[in-house]
Amino acid sequence: MRLLPRSLFGRLILLMAGGLILAQLIGAAMNMAERQRMIGTTINAEFAQRVAAVYRAIDSQPAPERPRLAQLLSSPRQQLSIESSPPITPENDGVENEFLRRVREALGLTITLKPVVTPRPGVFSFDLYLKLSAGDWLRIRGQAPQEIIALPLHHFMTLGLMLLMVFVLVWLAVRMTVRPLTDLAKAARALGDDLKSPPLPESGPLEVRAAAQAFNSMQRHIRSSIEERERFLAAVSHDLKTPVTRLRLRSEMLEDPNLRERFVHDLDEMQGMLGSALDFLHGKAVDEAIQRLDLTALLESMVDDYADIGESIHLQAAESLRLEGRPQALRRAIGNLIDNGLKYGGEVSVEAVQDGGYLRITIDDAGAGLPENELERVFEPFYRLESSRSRETGGVGLGLAIVRQIARGHGGDVVLENRSGGGLRAILSLPQGNSAL
Repeated sequence: MRLLPRSLFGRLILLMAGGLILAQLIGAAMNMAERQRMIGTTINAEFAQRVAAVYRAIDSQPAPERPRLAQLLSSPRQQLSIESSPPITPENDGVENEFLRRVREALGLTITLKPVVTPRPGVFSFDLYLKLSAGDWLRIRGQAPQEIIALPLHHFMTLGLMLLMVFVLVWLAVRMTVRPLTDLAKAARALGDDLKSPPLPESGPLEVRAAAQAFNSMQRHIRSSIEERERFLAAVSHDLKTPVTRLRLRSEMLEDPNLRERFVHDLDEMQGMLGSALDFLHGKAVDEAIQRLDLTALLESMVDDYADIGESIHLQAAESLRLEGRPQALRRAIGNLIDNGLKYGGEVSVEAVQDGGYLRITIDDAGAGLPENELERVFEPFYRLESSRSRETGGVGLGLAIVRQIARGHGGDVVLENRSGGGLRAILSLPQGNSAL
């Protein structure tokens, strides 16, 4: 149903207001039709009696007095005249309207009646020829005041006011119904970004209170589980770092320098893997205060740092691109992308532009790119391509996972795509506002 609004609020407004307004219009139309019918019946009866009274009054007078009397009885709404003969009119189909039927009933069936104009819906006017006893004809032309037949303006004003009241009441009712769902959706989004977000107020109708209580209970259970996991990770971190430190001290006692160097290298790699894994699981990628920062200045500082150590890196960014975010987390995310580009491509180009309400950071490298079916899988934690499974380049498989964790923690995202001229492109999109933070 493409014609229906996308939101539940819009659909309920359309269905409820549309149904009630349609019912009001149908009721108003039936009421007006009945009004017109009753007015038509009254006017038909009144004018039929007038025609019969005038006919009898004139027919009872001598022939020479009839024109003068007809002139005296004429009025703006009813004109009388004496004619020698009626005009030639087409024969009717034998079906008479209510006005003619009432005139015949009032005059009697022996009176000859020739209708020229008869009332029709919306216009009550007539032109009749009645044969007098002397053989001449009495012509009666009349019309009812149009303001009596026309629909009064205040009826339409009343109908419009009623429809407006119906729409306002429906809007209020739907808003009160949908608002708890909107609050629940906002609370769910806030919970995804911050487990310490305030609970939902447990108020309103019974069903709303039950939903709020269930959501708050879920939030407490999730927070409790996360806190228990953090305590467990802290204990694991302490317990694992202690033996690694002891092994590092013992490695210094090895007499063979080559063996000692390999041993220390393995310990450094183990400690790096342990730190990355614990940081990712602990959520440190997004555990930082939000600040207003200049993205251009941050990128220039990072590019200068890489250039100082001899890396081939280029930056193109607009002046003073500002956003609200976590500086250290963003530095880490951008650094991971640059490190990957330098590691697998040898050369990196960084570009930052504003795109609507987002800032888009593009990082291009000159490497071999990735298979299309791997562009999304490399964001999975601990996932590494078969071709990169080495201690020199393979890493732990958490770098891109942490980048995506940081991007989504800011309300944005990161994607990879192969460049048409060769190499890989990473696109990091970040909202400028703080709606998701």
